[in-house]
Amino acid sequence: MKTLHPAYLTEESSGRRVDVEGPITIGRTQECGLIIEDTSASRRHVEITPRDGRYYWKDLGSTNGTVVNGRPMLGGELKDGDRIQIGETIIRFTATAPPPPSEAPRMADSGLFQETILDELGHEQPAADLGKSAALLEAVYAVNNEIANNYDREDLMDHILEKTMQAINAQRGAIFLANSDGTLRNAPECIRVEGSRTSASDDVRISQTVARRVLQDGKSVLFKDSDQEGELNPTASIMSLSLRSIVCVPLRAKQSILGILYIDTDRPDQRYTEDDLLLAAAVGNSAGLALENARMHRQVLDKQRIEQEIQTAWTIQEGFLVKEWPETDKHFQIYGETRPAKTVGGDFYDFVRPNKRTVGMLIGDVSGKGVPAALTMAQLLAEFRLLVRECGSPAEILAHMNTDFYKRSQRGTFCTLCYVSLDLENGVVQSANAGHHPVMLITKSGVREFGAASGAPLGILSDVRWENSVERIDAGDTILLYTDGIVEANSMGTMHDRDKATLDQYDVDNLSIVAKAHYGQQPKVLLTAINNDVRRFCAPGQPHDDCTMIALRYLGSTA
Repeated sequence: MKTLHPAYLTEESSGRRVDVEGPITIGRTQECGLIIEDTSASRRHVEITPRDGRYYWKDLGSTNGTVVNGRPMLGGELKDGDRIQIGETIIRFTATAPPPPSEAPRMADSGLFQETILDELGHEQPAADLGKSAALLEAVYAVNNEIANNYDREDLMDHILEKTMQAINAQRGAIFLANSDGTLRNAPECIRVEGSRTSASDDVRISQTVARRVLQDGKSVLFKDSDQEGELNPTASIMSLSLRSIVCVPLRAKQSILGILYIDTDRPDQRYTEDDLLLAAAVGNSAGLALENARMHRQVLDKQRIEQEIQTAWTIQEGFLVKEWPETDKHFQIYGETRPAKTVGGDFYDFVRPNKRTVGMLIGDVSGKGVPAALTMAQLLAEFRLLVRECGSPAEILAHMNTDFYKRSQRGTFCTLCYVSLDLENGVVQSANAGHHPVMLITKSGVREFGAASGAPLGILSDVRWENSVERIDAGDTILLYTDGIVEANSMGTMHDRDKATLDQYDVDNLSIVAKAHYGQQPKVLLTAINNDVRRFCAPGQPHDDCTMIALRYLGSTA
């Protein structure tokens, strides 16, 4: 390996100098070795790599391209005094003389194909000018390279169109994506006119004849002159009238056509050829795969984001929910839990003991899913724990919670809520219910409900008053609170045919059967039995919503 010759880059406008001691990137991001403040520059625009005493550069798929010594190029070898232009910024390359040709392979100006041609005696020969063939390979290679390196759909389409237009010296081009029904969208996703991106999409039109042929039949179209008779109607031509030549090819994915790549010109002296059509068709195949990969990549990222949001929401919920329960109290037993579904909702529960005589249970369900619902739940729980020590009856607590929640509630967020307090001295139960399921009492004589909703959920109306429902329970009775994830758990019923099925819900009747069968059992045993029965009911599927319950078994008076 030969020692690298000293080299450096100089930005002509500022005189800034950067040594090239190894691979260096030029662009707008802070990670680049040479940062340029030019709006035409891409984040990572050009890379320069020293190798065997020589310096090679390549365009990193920039949006606006790179000009070296006045010539648009994609890459090549840098020589002393070469001037690299990116937008309005000019950078001069300075280096000492490179080693003789025999010591290093020659690189084509494109920067993508390296070649050394030897005769029968082993002497290096000059490479032939590949002309348009090289441009064709260059464009196809560039698009294939994007498949592995670019998952931003808009940026990817811009690169696909830009490189194709450069390869065939196109005047105008556009990429149209297709709707699910096989028709084209009204406006193109990407437009370029003479190499520059434009947003003038109002003038872009396409005939249904061409769209149908390309999208449905998957056939490429070449028109050498739109004045001749053919399938294209000049009055409905794409992007312009009086067109001289048109190339239109499908963007082909593995199992479908995603859209079309369209190129035209109105120059009298320009006619696209069969070679141009071949290039565009090859790019169209690669571009379709690239766009499909970008879509799949986005789906993976969305799935990861959703999974992360679910985990974050569950972490928030878990941090606020009670996890340690009284186990030695002689007057009551209590236990609660929530089992989150695939998308964590806003279910929550709480247990409080504002004084030695009273214990309380809260259960609620915030509208919405994920992190927003979890944060709202956290706010409500924090406020409830403060109010329960200051307010009297359950109805008063709900009224105070609603006042603050209504003020900060946005976009229709609301919360169903039920709060139950038990007087340990006499077994008197008070309940206030804001749009939630009634309380279920599991007694020796059977199962019954009480405390139906006496007002709307929290956050809907500014001035609501709820009523207290009062009952008395005996030692051994259990109070059960639950959310709709339990009673609305779905199961596919008997299949009548391959197209129809009945959709059953677990409902209150099934819940009552299990509850009655477990009278006298500890709350944790009761909740485990209900959850197991719900999952049996939903099998082979899973409950679609959070399954949340809290139960308190009264053991007797403190008097």
